[in-house]
Amino acid sequence: MPLFAIMKLNNGDTRFMLRKLLFPLEYLIQVKAEQAFNNSRSATRLIHIIVWCVSILGLVGASIPLVALNEPMMKHTAILVFITYYCMLAPITFWFQPHANISTKTK
Repeated sequence: MPLFAIMKLNNGDTRFMLRKLLFPLEYLIQVKAEQAFNNSRSATRLIHIIVWCVSILGLVGASIPLVALNEPMMKHTAILVFITYYCMLAPITFWFQPHANISTKTK
């Protein structure tokens, strides 16, 4: 309920609101990529694809402490699956965006 109230109060375009709230790091990458590449849609999308490929390694990074401490992976399956899907879903949500205009700019 509060999320819908926030979305209704926002005077601008709300199409990016849910993505901004769920994936703040990916949104920051979006804004920085737009600034670096002068709002080039293809370059920004390429950055998100590269981030997706790198984020698959998030599971490996999350597994290293467990292996180092000799902790059984089966006890932590839920969090590892969450990390994997979150890291893979975040860039995908930013791949498919409408062309930027005054109302849809992420800045």
